[in-house]
Amino acid sequence: MNRRLFWKILIVFWVIFYLTFQLTWIAFSVYVDNKNQRFLNHMPTKVDMIAQLLHVAGEDETLNFIAHLPEREQVLLSIKLVSPQNDQVNIITDELETPTYAYQRTTVAPDGTLYTVSFKDDKDDRDDRSKKNLFNMPMPIILMGICVGLIFSLFLAWNLTRPMKLLRKGFYQVSQGDLSVRLFNKLKRRRDELSELGKDFDMMVEQLNILISDRQVLLHDVSHELRTPLARLQLAIGLAQQNKQNIDTSLARIELESERLDQLIGEILNYSRAEMNNRTDEYFDLKDLVSVVINDANYEANHQSIDVHFISATINHSIIKGNSEQIRRAIENIIRNAIRFSKAGQAVDVSLKEIGKYLQIEVKDRGPGVDASKLSSIFEPFVRIQSPQLGKGYGLGLAIARKTVIMHNGTIQASNRDGGGLIVTIRLPYWRSL
Repeated sequence: MNRRLFWKILIVFWVIFYLTFQLTWIAFSVYVDNKNQRFLNHMPTKVDMIAQLLHVAGEDETLNFIAHLPEREQVLLSIKLVSPQNDQVNIITDELETPTYAYQRTTVAPDGTLYTVSFKDDKDDRDDRSKKNLFNMPMPIILMGICVGLIFSLFLAWNLTRPMKLLRKGFYQVSQGDLSVRLFNKLKRRRDELSELGKDFDMMVEQLNILISDRQVLLHDVSHELRTPLARLQLAIGLAQQNKQNIDTSLARIELESERLDQLIGEILNYSRAEMNNRTDEYFDLKDLVSVVINDANYEANHQSIDVHFISATINHSIIKGNSEQIRRAIENIIRNAIRFSKAGQAVDVSLKEIGKYLQIEVKDRGPGVDASKLSSIFEPFVRIQSPQLGKGYGLGLAIARKTVIMHNGTIQASNRDGGGLIVTIRLPYWRSL
């Protein structure tokens, strides 16, 4: 397996962690050194004060004062007897080795004894420690930075590359046609963006599965619908070849079936265009568009003694953003479907009103209606209602209408009308300026 990303994350974060760890130690060391320097700068004043105390109060009071000083100051301070009284040598504090004194002060006690008060500089000790450490850092600190940084970087690299490995494997399975793979259950315990990515991956696979299934069903339905007129064409051609006297009848049947094939292929192409979702947005008045569609529908319906009535309520917003030609075809398909299932003397009622942020179109007819169990399926392609008018369509009009409405962020549904008939309701969001 190619682990370039794993090693990149491991090395980069390891270096960053180590540098951060060590720079923090260096900053801390600089802070301590500065604090030590301020302490050393304060020591000459402390030596002067002790020398003055020794000169005024004597040895006992001075020793008592020094005993109450911080231990660090006691270690650095040194009081030596230079000229003892009665030739006695009395060293109050002394060192085994000759130290380097940073500051020294000589004073005389009340009894006439001469003393030197001084403090030694621990610069040599600090220099020795610096020589033994890298950048003034102890070796344990260096090893701790390396080990802890490595462990942290290993965990981080594994934690980040594991879900990527799962995603890579999942995409490979999908590319091989396996649409059963799901990742969210394996990543949901992370509760972060990568788990959300797993959820989106599952949604993508679900949608692909639905689309492929729909395509397979559509391909099956198209094949089935094309087979019938093709079979009749072949039969007509066979009869014409067998009986030359009935060639005119056979040619008429061939022409009829050819027209049906052309009409069916045209509807299939319209359905495919509606699925492609390649619309060109424009702004148009839905009320005017519906009026135009109803005028065209009346021209066809009046020959069948059917009236199409348009009822429009008071509308404040009637502008739609979308493809006016696709919306026109969708509304026309629904109205023509209502006309197809209506009888002479009946009427088709079309209404337009404003509902909240939507414009609602209702198309009502007095046809046979639809069984309640089949209302949700009439918008599927090649689904036709059993009726004497069955032969007038291929079951794609309502499917095209649904695709168009959904593409424009709307909804479409059907319900049975009281007293008989069908109601198709379309809701489209009207355009609102931001």
